[in-house]
Amino acid sequence: MFEVMVNDSSAVAEARRRAVAAAEALGFDEVRAGQLAIVATELGTNLIKHGGGGRLLVGCGSDHVELLALDKGPGMADLAACLADGYSSAGTAGNGLGAVRRLAQSFHVASWPGKGAAVLACLSRSGGPAREPDHGEALGGVSIAKPGERACGDAWAAHVEGRVRTVFMVDGLGHGTEAAVAANEAVAQFQRSRHEPPAQIVQAVHQALRHTRGGAVAVARIDPASATVSFVGLGNIAAAVVGGGTVRRMVSHNGTAGHNARKIQAFDYPCGPGALLVMHSDGLSSGWSLDAYPGLQRMPPLLVAGVLYRDFARGRDDATVVVARTEAP
Repeated sequence: MFEVMVNDSSAVAEARRRAVAAAEALGFDEVRAGQLAIVATELGTNLIKHGGGGRLLVGCGSDHVELLALDKGPGMADLAACLADGYSSAGTAGNGLGAVRRLAQSFHVASWPGKGAAVLACLSRSGGPAREPDHGEALGGVSIAKPGERACGDAWAAHVEGRVRTVFMVDGLGHGTEAAVAANEAVAQFQRSRHEPPAQIVQAVHQALRHTRGGAVAVARIDPASATVSFVGLGNIAAAVVGGGTVRRMVSHNGTAGHNARKIQAFDYPCGPGALLVMHSDGLSSGWSLDAYPGLQRMPPLLVAGVLYRDFARGRDDATVVVARTEAP
């Protein structure tokens, strides 16, 4: 996933160009790439006209591109009116969000007066539903490199087996290329060990990172049948279960995978109906809360992750936040 800061028309053009390049790399044909270009342009233009500038995040699955527009502007007082064709608060034709909604296979908007807006649009290569098994209502995440860096030292991955979902996150020590090498090795080991219990996965990753600079790692396994989340953390990756008006923070032991792992231990946490699992690297402030965003918890996890990133990223490190529903879709 990459981010384009959009504060003028030249940034809109850059966002469009980079989004189309990502789509073409996935095999989008000329028509689908052109539709994606329209969506990127509309979202970028809206960021300037209605949000006073913002950021456009672009992520790719195996057959789809996700665009997430985030701003801290005045928000939309009447969301239904803003989505209607012909409505405009900026003297334009008013077809921007309407066009995005028609062209996208998945489209969601969240806004709160005075707290900005978040718009998520997903376009698939074929024009049909995206094939990604963890895409949509179950799981989503944002992972962005430190400003000025090309490589992100954070990474995450997930494995879905029946109703059980296993989420993995790594924060390579430091940032830049060497941190990314450690993160990539950690994800590769997770893929090899993903069927094992969470503590064994972390132990395997610890061994695999010995030849790298190492990093913080965490595994969370969501089991809806038992309504529990089993969590193992090593280092400064934070995790919490949010639901029922409470936030239950999870325990992560001190250490650095690949170098120092004195204790690797799993803890089980209850997760009631409608709860969310939130995991993030230390590029995100630990002071986040969903209380200021009514209705956000019911939105797609990727949009939830985007809002948390927008408002709580520290801005001086790689930042990753992953959100998963604790109930199987």
